[in-house]
Amino acid sequence: MINTVAPTQGLTWGWGLLGVLTLACQTTLLLVVAPLLSGWIDRLAGRLTGEHRPWPMARWHEIRHQFRRPPLLEPADRAGGFVTRAAFLLAALGAVMVPVFSLCPAGFPAPGLLLVCGMLVLASLLLWVPLVLQPRTVVVPAYMAIVADVFLLPALVPVLVMVGGQDFSEFLVHIRTFSPLQQGAPFVLMGVALFGVAAWRGQQAGQALPCPLSGPDRGLWLWARDCIQLCWVTLAGDVAWPGALALPGDVGVESWLTACLLAIAAWGLKLGLAALLLATTQLVVLPLPRRGRVRLAAVFLLGLLAWQVAYPVLAPIPPRRIKRHRPKASLHFMGQRTAQHHDTCHHISPPFSVVHCRTWYWVFTCLRGDHCRCHVG
Repeated sequence: MINTVAPTQGLTWGWGLLGVLTLACQTTLLLVVAPLLSGWIDRLAGRLTGEHRPWPMARWHEIRHQFRRPPLLEPADRAGGFVTRAAFLLAALGAVMVPVFSLCPAGFPAPGLLLVCGMLVLASLLLWVPLVLQPRTVVVPAYMAIVADVFLLPALVPVLVMVGGQDFSEFLVHIRTFSPLQQGAPFVLMGVALFGVAAWRGQQAGQALPCPLSGPDRGLWLWARDCIQLCWVTLAGDVAWPGALALPGDVGVESWLTACLLAIAAWGLKLGLAALLLATTQLVVLPLPRRGRVRLAAVFLLGLLAWQVAYPVLAPIPPRRIKRHRPKASLHFMGQRTAQHHDTCHHISPPFSVVHCRTWYWVFTCLRGDHCRCHVG
């Protein structure tokens, strides 16, 4: 966990108002672009498989068409519609918490990565409930998808440990100066692990699990699923390339607005690459249970690898020892002490001794309750 001293500059009214407007703009942008990304992924998957697929705007037309249709008044559909509205609300809240082109100003309240991931996973679980209420042909795949989503948070434990208890926006501020090819390489792996959550979400070769709802409930169901997918993709892009995000409060308003425009262009590049990768993953033919296992294993192993590679950046720095003046010892005593130290180092291998010392230092520090300072850079 990267832990540094927070900036002492307080939040002004001007930057606070700009922060609220930025959140509103980012949320609106996510909600508008989410169906377009799904339509573009479907279009690319059709190109790769040689099939004719509609244009990306057709996804928005389908959602608008569903909002104009009258819903069916069956008991199962009523319960599914209520759950779908709750899932869409959670997906919208998750979209509020995900940075798109700008980070939060210093002192602005921001959520942690655990809250963001928990919100998205819960919304994804609620979307499968309407399918569980249907006949057996749809219930079995829906249960498999629920089990695969339930284990997402345990699979994301290495990624969540890397962030720790600090705000997600503050975490991105700390790593945005790292080069993706040097110290930022572990966080690129971390972003790939988050991107693995968006892959293989119950679909294969462009075929998704059928939605049993109709009317506005079906439109909300499709919209919520697209929002969840875009939130995971945006989270992965933010972690893998945080330097593209604008940082308010560090420069003037004009420079910040220019950085926001550049960040929107960079976000478009991230979405284009993500759409190509997601369309490629749809071509992998795997059964639904094995697909879920591969997805969970990829997320966990990539997160664990990122955590291991990031150990030099996340390792705690031992406290500095105060040098005290000691009386000079005789040459005979210094010779005996040097010989003893040489014998001790000869019996204990250097890698084992270093790892052992770091491990016991971390254990004793946690037991003592002190706050560890972690090395950044």
